[in-house]
Amino acid sequence: QAGATSCLLREAQTSICSAGGAVGGMAMAVAFAAPRGTLLPQQTAPAPGGLAEASAKSLARPSGAPSVGEHVLSKAGMALALGVAAARRRVHRRHAKAARVAQRAEAVAEVAAPAVREGQRTVGRAAHWVIRTTNLKRTVDFCSEVLSLKVLRHEELEAGCKITCNGAYAKPWSKTMVGFRTEDLGYCLEVTYTYGVESYTEGSGLKHIAVTVADVKAALEAATRLGYAAEGDVVTGPEAYKFRLISQPAGRSERFFYSAVRVKNLAKAEEFYTAIGLKVLGLGLVGGPAFLSALGVEEAAVRVMGFGGEEEVPLVLIEDAKSPLFKLQTWEGRNLLSIPSNQLRSAYNTVIEKKPAGGRVLHKLQSEPLNKLLNVPDLEIAVLVAPEGFEVGIVSSESFDPAVKSAYNPDAVIDYAWRENHMAQVLEEMAQVEALKKTGS
Repeated sequence: QAGATSCLLREAQTSICSAGGAVGGMAMAVAFAAPRGTLLPQQTAPAPGGLAEASAKSLARPSGAPSVGEHVLSKAGMALALGVAAARRRVHRRHAKAARVAQRAEAVAEVAAPAVREGQRTVGRAAHWVIRTTNLKRTVDFCSEVLSLKVLRHEELEAGCKITCNGAYAKPWSKTMVGFRTEDLGYCLEVTYTYGVESYTEGSGLKHIAVTVADVKAALEAATRLGYAAEGDVVTGPEAYKFRLISQPAGRSERFFYSAVRVKNLAKAEEFYTAIGLKVLGLGLVGGPAFLSALGVEEAAVRVMGFGGEEEVPLVLIEDAKSPLFKLQTWEGRNLLSIPSNQLRSAYNTVIEKKPAGGRVLHKLQSEPLNKLLNVPDLEIAVLVAPEGFEVGIVSSESFDPAVKSAYNPDAVIDYAWRENHMAQVLEEMAQVEALKKTGS
């Protein structure tokens, strides 16, 4: 609190100095621009008779004083004066902005990162990918029958997510986590449903998510039986999301294999992800030549990015520089990374200070208190934006992993009848709001 207050005071002082410097700078510029022998007019307080009387008095001169014309600067001199003053203001604004950026970075760094406890991860990991749905039952059934995923937990929320987890919708929504094992150990999907949203426009950035299954042929048959199209080993599921089905490698516990996205500039994308702590990993991690053959891409157009942890679910960047239709949508969702607090802060500060490859912050770093019974630090969370526009959430693993482990609820029952009634109520309220807008009430 004190640190934040002092930052605000420093920012206010900077603004005041900037304003004072601009005024002083303009006066100095006028002095230098005035022709030789010119006297600068002095400020005159308004007289009781009003501005006109005050002006008349200011123009009155005693015997021997300079004429009124000598008080008037040449047009060229005044233009020069204004130009110099404007330049000074621009310099002050740049300095003030740089100071505010530095202060925000200092404020993040000043808070000590929590100590690493025994058994905690010391490297980051990809935690989940957020996808959208307009029919939760259809998506859950697909995940269960085709991908063999199970519901890990389900939550109903009455207000839109303040960090836009469900997109930029200020409406009731739900999130359903589906995966193979608890979220602290394995990768999963966060399926978001927003009441009142009837469709999503498919984007061109998210290519597919690779999932391993015990029997690829059986999984493909299950998909076609449910009415979904399959091309080779790729199934197009609900909301047009694509999933590549791969045989489960021997000895691998993690069932998700990788997530693949298209980028127009591979070098920029690599620069951003490297700056926030990921590494370029070997192509063998996602299948080597077989991967290139299956996707029909050249090795030079691919980067496998990750933290280098055990059984990682890496992010695969595939350059598609010639695509004229590259456009991201809310449909693309968000990739979430769970990383140690000190690494999270380093990544966040790097994006604020250096803006690697044009990356930026979407939602500033913030802390969220958790259940005291967990005995963990407050959750730290921020949302970044990669060069192409992909959203990347970062959370502190010291808090996130214990919290999601505690939230595991495989016995959760999704009450679809209640959801249908709730949807009708939400739609009725939305209609009332629209009616009030039209009547101006």
